[in-house]
Amino acid sequence: MSQARFEELLSLLLDDEVSGEQLDELVAMASQNPYQLQLLRTHLQLSDRLSQYEEELRSEERFLQSLTTRTQASQESISFIDQVLSSAKNVSAKPEKKEVRWEDTSSKSSWRGLAGWVIAAAALLALAGMLAKDIRFEHFPENESPMASEERDGGVAVLTRVVNLQGAENGLWRVGETVPPSALKWKSGLIQLEFYCGATVVVEGPASLEILDESRVLCHSGRLRARVPEPARGFSVLAPTVELVDLGTEFGMEIKDSGATEVHVFDGKVELYDAESNRDQQTRRELNAGDALTVAQDGASNKISPREEDFVTPNRLDSLTDARRQEQWQKWRTFRNDLEHDSRIVAYFPFEKDSTRDRILTGYAAGGRQLEGAIVGCEWAEGRWPGKSCLDFKRPGDRVRVQIPGEFPSLTYSTWLRVDGLDREFNSLLLPDGFSINRPHWQIRRDGPLILGLRHTQTVNYDYQTDSIFNLFRLGQWVHLATVYDSDQRRITHYVNGQIATREPLKNAAEGLLSVGDATIGNWSSPPTRFRSHIRVRNLNGRMDELIIFNQALTDTEIQHIYEVGRP
Repeated sequence: MSQARFEELLSLLLDDEVSGEQLDELVAMASQNPYQLQLLRTHLQLSDRLSQYEEELRSEERFLQSLTTRTQASQESISFIDQVLSSAKNVSAKPEKKEVRWEDTSSKSSWRGLAGWVIAAAALLALAGMLAKDIRFEHFPENESPMASEERDGGVAVLTRVVNLQGAENGLWRVGETVPPSALKWKSGLIQLEFYCGATVVVEGPASLEILDESRVLCHSGRLRARVPEPARGFSVLAPTVELVDLGTEFGMEIKDSGATEVHVFDGKVELYDAESNRDQQTRRELNAGDALTVAQDGASNKISPREEDFVTPNRLDSLTDARRQEQWQKWRTFRNDLEHDSRIVAYFPFEKDSTRDRILTGYAAGGRQLEGAIVGCEWAEGRWPGKSCLDFKRPGDRVRVQIPGEFPSLTYSTWLRVDGLDREFNSLLLPDGFSINRPHWQIRRDGPLILGLRHTQTVNYDYQTDSIFNLFRLGQWVHLATVYDSDQRRITHYVNGQIATREPLKNAAEGLLSVGDATIGNWSSPPTRFRSHIRVRNLNGRMDELIIFNQALTDTEIQHIYEVGRP
């Protein structure tokens, strides 16, 4: 009866329908029952979280605008809630029987005084919601604005296509990444850049390109084709012998080994100026659709025949990209078929939809033995390649229930993941039920680190974690994550896209075999209890495509191979 009454009063509070007397009763019950006190705390915090992600705030633009303000308001409200609820622990079981007016807050031991604090907490939560919606319309001096600390974007373009790239001098380039002003150099292959101004540029290597800002590039060598719609008019390319300024057009440019520059205009018109003339009008020339010329190192120019077919269009690049993806998918399928019979496999879920049993996630254990995961809520979606399936996790109920038997001295986790948002304090990848000794919790924290959480003893927990991996600029991109628990070397290593992110020694308390058992992909479940409402919300917001667990510690080379064969 007491618990039912508590839940009734809690529902009234969360629905903003609680009276003063009912609020007194709710706080009195919570102060006498640690479980109910924790439940009250959890629901207030969850209500705060959910209020920050109402549908009208889920568009990308509005989310980015209000992210910092929401985070700050959330932190302040949680701190306030903790203070209010901790004070309830010190309230006596029986309040003094003197009359206290609602507005009288001098008696901190009175229920009404405490109730006033709880109402103030609720008001603060409402204020945090209003701030999240409305603060962007206020205009403050930069040094006073609550938005002064919001995320800044140093990028000027987005890398949208990569085909057969070889010899990239500044590391791996991944589709979807924001590109800041920088120098790009590679030996062969094609890339496509979409500039913030609206211009689309396809560049073929060997090439050396320097991005100056969102509407200017310096091309030292290579061949490029630019499509410049009206909003991007004025986009310019500087070359060793000429500067080209677009007037709303499509053109090609090639810098020869001799140092000469070829210019081909396919549509519209462009302006040409002598190199380093600061656009001196006396050097200005105009080229129209169908015109082509070459400008030698000494500045002399000659007309040439246009060769549009030599310059790759975005449409052709799309076709090349699709062909490359199909080739990569076939390589992965060979790897996938071999993996089914790998004796080191504890569980392998390739995330391939079975149209006859679309609520079952089919997996494999050692020797090809079949496993089954029960899909709850989440939907099938397109994975890393067109035609490849994956699961999309979005709502608090979305999950896949699995059962993975066995005990192991070492484990390796591997998955392909597309994170669309970090909505929770902890965002689940694979979590065993509850949090028992030596049952690893694999998840991502709200601020972006990959974590392997372990309870070494009944009293000692430890999170082995990376620096922040996921930020605003990595959302929506496919990323390969792997974590290795190596009992022989007594260390844990995290990998991101085949590269070591962190490697740290096991704590001295880490002893015994690891197990997974009953577990949840993309969410968390606690063991069955009389009351289920206290389960923490840790659902993943994103897509998962392939999950592998090995019963051994894989090497750096093996992790790199899994990434290379599976990269989209």
